[in-house]
Amino acid sequence: MTKTTEEDKKLQHELLKYSIQQFDKNVIYIASGALIISFAFLKEIITDISCAEHKNWLITSWMIFAIVIFISLLAHWISSLAQAWDIKNENLEYDAYIKKARWWNWSLRIMNLSTIIGILAGALYLLYFIKTNL
Repeated sequence: MTKTTEEDKKLQHELLKYSIQQFDKNVIYIASGALIISFAFLKEIITDISCAEHKNWLITSWMIFAIVIFISLLAHWISSLAQAWDIKNENLEYDAYIKKARWWNWSLRIMNLSTIIGILAGALYLLYFIKTNL
């Protein structure tokens, strides 16, 4: 394995930063887009919602997508707090720094995984509702 130069490390950090930004954007876009598609489906395909079957599946999907959006915004806020903490504590002893940094990282990982699972669950609920009402 070749030695990584400072320029390579900087590029790796920039790519990681870009990847994280894209993930955050995509979660919001997908969850918001699914909500919009479901509203369009209701407007165009099901003209009378009272005749729709399994409305609870649709409402559950809406709640899941709303929760996903909220968790994503919360994760973004916590990420900014973590960055501020990182800047403030860059001179902290290594072991103490790593212990606290792990807490920030795991918190964000759990939230990000929750958004992925939420998008999948919301999509499945929405697809089931659409399938039963076509």
